[in-house]
Amino acid sequence: MLRRWILITAFTVVAYLAASIAWSAVQARPPVQPVGDQPGPLIVVSAPGLTFDDTPQARTSALWDLAREGAVGAMTTRGLSDHSCSAQSWLTLSAGVRTTLWKSVRAVPGSLPTQACPVAPEPTALGSGMAKHLQWTKWRTTTLSRTQPANIGALATLLAPSGSSKCVAAAGRDAALGAADTNGVISNYTPDPYQVDVNLCDVTFISLDRPDDAFLRRILDSAPPRATIIVGSFADDAGPERLHPVVVVGPGVQHGLLTSASTRQRGMVQLVDLSAFMFSRAGTKAVNLPEGRNLLVQPSGSPTAPVLRSGEISHALQVQHAAVGPFLIGFYGAVIMLLLVGVAGAILAARLSMEKQRQAAHHFTAFVAATAVAMPVSTWLVNLYPWWRHDDPTKILCSGIVLIAVALAAFARLGPWRRWTGGSTATLCLVTASVIALDVTHGDDLQFLSIMGLQPVYGGRYFGMGNVGFAFFATSALMFAAIVASPLAQGDRGRHGLAALTVLLVGAAAILVDGYPGWGAEAGGPIAMLPAFAYLAINAAGWRLTWLRFLLVTAAAAAVVFVMAALDYLRGPSQRTHLGDFFAQAVVHGNFSRVERVWQANWNMMTDNPAALLVPAIPLLLAYVLLRPQSRLAQPLRPIFDRLPVLSNGMAAVTVCWVIGFAVNDTGVGIPAAGLMLLAPLVLMQRARIAATPRSQVAPQEPR
Repeated sequence: MLRRWILITAFTVVAYLAASIAWSAVQARPPVQPVGDQPGPLIVVSAPGLTFDDTPQARTSALWDLAREGAVGAMTTRGLSDHSCSAQSWLTLSAGVRTTLWKSVRAVPGSLPTQACPVAPEPTALGSGMAKHLQWTKWRTTTLSRTQPANIGALATLLAPSGSSKCVAAAGRDAALGAADTNGVISNYTPDPYQVDVNLCDVTFISLDRPDDAFLRRILDSAPPRATIIVGSFADDAGPERLHPVVVVGPGVQHGLLTSASTRQRGMVQLVDLSAFMFSRAGTKAVNLPEGRNLLVQPSGSPTAPVLRSGEISHALQVQHAAVGPFLIGFYGAVIMLLLVGVAGAILAARLSMEKQRQAAHHFTAFVAATAVAMPVSTWLVNLYPWWRHDDPTKILCSGIVLIAVALAAFARLGPWRRWTGGSTATLCLVTASVIALDVTHGDDLQFLSIMGLQPVYGGRYFGMGNVGFAFFATSALMFAAIVASPLAQGDRGRHGLAALTVLLVGAAAILVDGYPGWGAEAGGPIAMLPAFAYLAINAAGWRLTWLRFLLVTAAAAAVVFVMAALDYLRGPSQRTHLGDFFAQAVVHGNFSRVERVWQANWNMMTDNPAALLVPAIPLLLAYVLLRPQSRLAQPLRPIFDRLPVLSNGMAAVTVCWVIGFAVNDTGVGIPAAGLMLLAPLVLMQRARIAATPRSQVAPQEPR
């Protein structure tokens, strides 16, 4: 038995390493390069509605000319609300922190009209070209009093300090918000952007109402030598929520794809990354921003590939987000109907004493449930194919997910492992956890575009393990460990030591992938998974969970997260993830505002959506079933627990993981709901697999 365990474990590890090496080879890209010093003037132009249209006429535009020369990216402009408005985006640019004033505009379905954005007030003229926002002190008090303080006016104050010969000019009322210093004063203000002189000041901010190629061409022709020029769309305004194009051209800026340490996605940056780039012009006086990181460039030898890549990112994210609701409703509606057909067929065949038909109905039910289990990871795998390039990308995306899920279900149900009671379910759990782990350790390309992934247009995370991905990853890893440990811990001669070691190995790998700053970069994930895996290992070893062991597990979870956060903190401000930033804020500076933001985000999600109030009922129902094994609700699960005794502990561990994950993760309310999407069909699949066993057949021996 020990020899077989060693061989299977070694084979699994070697197979994963081989897949990792192959994945790395396929994804090999030029290393990113920092942007060089910017010695000349800075000109920033924002035009809401700007796009990289790929037409013969568009390719002759000034924007495309800039893109062929400079660095190109798709930029997320999301502020404190899902829908971004120009006035709030310019304030964010000024502070380097996402902030807002006046009315926030919420995202609405694509079929409904967008709410009107607030109009920025016109600054009051002071003479000599200067102007001032008279309400600026009140606005600063508001933005500084929030959980995440925003020091509006910091950018202009840093780039043109009082008493210096430098100045920051603004053309357009929205740009005036970005060019105001901490006193609300704009050095040089031109209400009409078409009258701007880009040679007056060291820094010029220009806000247009709409794209104007002729105006942009004039700005390029009149720009001073060695100027750095940034052109983009800084807000959604009247359009739908999406990523917006941005181009940076200037000394030290290579041609290629923009990225940053805050997104780690080639071709994508945040608006606050532009802030970090502008703040960096102050050299050692530049402040470290909470979210924004300086721009990086992945060089490209193609004049058009970066533009096309940026446009594809924005297009793909729009399509997949719009497909989420219709696909999930259609998919689960079909699954439920097919499951009802299978269950009804099995009941009817049993009553008519038609044994073969009864078995076939249960096998059918198990296959449908297996397809539902495979669906979440299929939303990752479908992105290996560029579905967004088709004329009907939604159709290709949705049909691709279903086809991959069916193929994975067939793979799990028909492989040689099917002879073992838990073989098929363990296979799907292993595939799910492995694909997510491989993706998160190789840049998150699949999760980034998944309909159940990061949702970067609306979320605040662009790399690492998202909450939904974490729910799938943790649930599949815990259930895999429980299933494979069951035959080891079964019976009087069970090898409980090997069962516990199996759980610990799976848990250690899962926690490393989730918590390592360069991969999953999760703070809450290890806190949730370590107690869950420890509980599972204790039960697999045949031990009782005592208060001492509980306290030791809790202390170990805290220590693991503390060490990971400290190591991330030591990498320096420019390389830290949010894990290291939290360590710096909480441990070094004693500021626990991020903890408050986590609880506030969860509360807002639950109160904004009445259906979210049902989420706490999920772990409560699971806990009831597991604590009352003799109840009517638990009765259908008894055959599973008889065959796979550690599985009940696995489900309890999953419940523990969901509850802790819900409590410690920002918007963690989605973790139990997403986990249930995997756990419910998995349990149903296993139950149908056992029910399909011929009644005359003795329960199959588990591998020992």
